Amino acid sequence: MFYIASKLLAFLGKPIFWVFILLISALIFKTKRRKILLFSLITFYFFTNSFIADSCCRIWETPRYAPTEIYDIGIVLGGIADYDNVTHAHNFKKHADRIMDAQQLYHQEKIKKILISGGNGMLFNDGYIEANAMRDYLLLNQIPSEDILIENTSRNTKENAFNSAKILKKKYPKGNFLLITSASHMKRAQFCFEKAGIITQAFPTDCTTSYTNFGVEYMFLPRVNALEVWENLIHEWIGYIVYKIKF
Repeated sequence: MFYIASKLLAFLGKPIFWVFILLISALIFKTKRRKILLFSLITFYFFTNSFIADSCCRIWETPRYAPTEIYDIGIVLGGIADYDNVTHAHNFKKHADRIMDAQQLYHQEKIKKILISGGNGMLFNDGYIEANAMRDYLLLNQIPSEDILIENTSRNTKENAFNSAKILKKKYPKGNFLLITSASHMKRAQFCFEKAGIITQAFPTDCTTSYTNFGVEYMFLPRVNALEVWENLIHEWIGYIVYKIKF
C-alpha cells in the first residue's frame, strides 16, 4: 500500500504542479488574483533558477572521493535504464553513472564483485527486470558472471536495502561494501542499508559540479532543467523524512 501511494502521489512533490495549482487558483479566486499571480511568478522564478537549485543540491549531496581501499562488493542501486522495445537496446537514464562507475571500479580492482539491486519500479509492471538487464550489460563489458550478483525483486530504496542485505549477510557476513548510487540519493540509501544491518562506504555518482558558474544566464534567467533538479531533490527530501518516520 505504501509503495502504491508513493507512486500515485509523486506528482505532489513537483514544483511545476505547484505553479499550475496557483494559476488555477488565480482563475477561481478573482478578488485575490493579483496576489496569487505575483506569488505564482515568484514561485516559478525561484524553481527555474539553476544557481539556486544547484547550490541546494551541493549542500544535500554526499561529496565524491577516490576509494583508498579494496571492497568485497560494490552495491549498485537501480534506476539506471529501461528497455527500448523498438531498438531492442538499453535506454540508459540520467543515473547511468551508477553502473558505469561500478564497471570502472571493478576494472581498477577497487571492488571484487558487483551486486546489482533493482527489479521493476513501475506502478504497472511491464516485465522488465533491471538487475537482469544490467547483468547482461556487464557481461558484454568484460566482467565475468561469477563476479556479478543480482537482487531482482526490489521496487524502491527500502527494498533495495533489505533484499540486498539478505544476500550479503548470507554470502559475505564479514564483507566490506561500497554503496554506489547518485550523490543526491546517497543519504536515503545509506540510511536504509543501516536499518537493514549493512554498513556501507559511500561512492556517490552523477554529482552536481563542484564549482559555481557565475554566468548571467545561469544565475538570473529561468532554465527548465532547474525544475528537474528540484523535483529530484524534493523527492529525496520527502523520501528521507518518510523513511525516518517509518523506521
